[in-house]
Amino acid sequence: MRNGVGTALVALLALIGDVRHPAAQFAPFLPPAPQTLAPTATPPAEQTRAAPHRRSKAHRKREVVRPPANQRKVAETNGYRRVSDLVNFPKFFPGLGIIFVKPDTLPLGPFLCFDRRDRLVATVYMVPIKDIDDHKSLDGAGSATPVDHVSLYFNPGHPGVDVPHYHVVLWHVTRKQEARVAK
Repeated sequence: MRNGVGTALVALLALIGDVRHPAAQFAPFLPPAPQTLAPTATPPAEQTRAAPHRRSKAHRKREVVRPPANQRKVAETNGYRRVSDLVNFPKFFPGLGIIFVKPDTLPLGPFLCFDRRDRLVATVYMVPIKDIDDHKSLDGAGSATPVDHVSLYFNPGHPGVDVPHYHVVLWHVTRKQEARVAK
């Protein structure tokens, strides 16, 4: 049904649409202009010379391919600190990886989660249930990294965020690549 309606719509537009060249659409209203071609003069073969084409490597523009910046080091220079340095928390947390946070953004976050090769795998926001019950508006920092999928789950509390809260996990990797931080 949908395909038939689309075909009928295209056919109707083709019947009423003027598909001539735009200048030809005004032809009935404009007087015809005489078309005369200027004579072309070809120079004698002796005077015509082609410039030699240079193909040396010195004239090529070279592209420098640089490896991507170490995302963990970039986070540290932007004020993020390892959660395990702030509270009693493991250096590598199975399921999330190595977690970094700006201390002044607690408890909401964002918490940046890295795998063992310093690649960003997820951004976590920890939303206290009290804030949800109080109908608070929460503003978190955005992420320039594309998000593949989102997980939302309850946590009764842990070192660093002792109150019951929800984890909102923005995964920057596929579900299959989550295995990098599983163990």
